[in-house]
Amino acid sequence: MSLRHALLALLEAGPMTGYELAKQFDQSVAYVWHAQHSQIYTELRRLEGEGLVVAETLARGDRATKRAYTLTPEGLAELRSWVREVEELPAVRDSAYVKATYLEYVSFDEARAQFRAHRAHYEALRDRYELHADQLARRETALLRRRLAGSPGAAHDAIVAFKVHAYRGLIARARTEIEWANRGLELIDRLSDGGASPK
Repeated sequence: MSLRHALLALLEAGPMTGYELAKQFDQSVAYVWHAQHSQIYTELRRLEGEGLVVAETLARGDRATKRAYTLTPEGLAELRSWVREVEELPAVRDSAYVKATYLEYVSFDEARAQFRAHRAHYEALRDRYELHADQLARRETALLRRRLAGSPGAAHDAIVAFKVHAYRGLIARARTEIEWANRGLELIDRLSDGGASPK
């Protein structure tokens, strides 16, 4: 996934200013793709330069202006082309698992701290994903309501179902990571009770 496609997908719901886009990004896409706001504004300028979005300058107060971005037909075609493409999944790069391979270099207490931190991270993610998935299922998020308002009624169930399915997958992944951390803690207990000692 690239940031540009996330922004195109957000704009498919309707015109937004850069500020609105950044806000909607934080409330939706940021669950699965992290980006700084400065990156969002930089990418918007690129998209505009490529004709995938157009910007309209609007008044903001008496003297200031703001720019509202709209998806162009070319931008929608690019979004659809990207969604259609079956991509090769990225190679695994996970520092937590590399580190777990070498926990014999630290004390049992230090190893436990690694697994506890891993578990706490994924518990927090699980809770965020569950809350968001429930909000999507109830059609309560502002962005989803906006997207549904601009889509034919026959498509509503699919629009909601695919989004909920994605977040349920993230919940399952988080639960797997939590279980892995728990098994790591159990492993340390067994090694410790058996008299094993790390270097």
